[in-house]
Amino acid sequence: MNRDAFFHHLTVTDPRLFPDGLTAAQRAGLAVKLDVWARWYADDHPLTFLAAALGQIHRETGGRMEPVLEAFAPDRATSAERLQKAWDAGRLTWVKTPYWLPDETGRHPVGGGDIQLTHRRNYVNAEEKLFARFGVRVPLSQDYDLILDPVVSAHVAFSGMIEGWFRPCRLADFCTPDGFDYRAARDIVNGDTGHVGDEILRNCQIFEAALRAAGADRDFGPPDARVDWPAPPSRFWMRRIVSSIQSLVKRFG
Repeated sequence: MNRDAFFHHLTVTDPRLFPDGLTAAQRAGLAVKLDVWARWYADDHPLTFLAAALGQIHRETGGRMEPVLEAFAPDRATSAERLQKAWDAGRLTWVKTPYWLPDETGRHPVGGGDIQLTHRRNYVNAEEKLFARFGVRVPLSQDYDLILDPVVSAHVAFSGMIEGWFRPCRLADFCTPDGFDYRAARDIVNGDTGHVGDEILRNCQIFEAALRAAGADRDFGPPDARVDWPAPPSRFWMRRIVSSIQSLVKRFG
């Protein structure tokens, strides 16, 4: 595929998703997703599956197109604080139980990633599912912030939607004789189709058009850059230590 044509479509031909153009971070986030798709998914899945994932990711990340923490917070403690304030103000009427409170590990299982994972059980499930699918152990159960790794997050989004990790439905369920039902496929991620279904439909249609304009339906091609699984677990622990020190400095410094 022609990446320049893809980005031109999103910023010039139909800039509704990115009316101010693409920032370097947005472009990089999209590039990683295209590379991950090219390396692991393109040969086995239709282009509409990628368009469906990108359209959902646009919604889940507020258009940032890179892994984020819920409420766009810099760390999990801040995310939990923002969610608690919204809860106290009555703005989270659909939430039955404050899932952002520290869990049995002492961590805040707030939403994170390209597709927002919440609750410890979903981080544990993603770890097990990635291992079953790829034979790679990413210890999300030990470090929730690994969902912010762009390659891990892309895999969780793509494999999760393909296999139905998030809710009891998957992408193949929305293939119809008339084409892919992008609007209804919102149910893969969240049961709020009645509220955001039209937005999801628009997002996915724009991404599909951009992919086709780039020739991705004819030849997706190889990744443009190397995309590998993140560092071994020993490095994960070092990153956690550094992150904890930074949080303490921010809080008490």
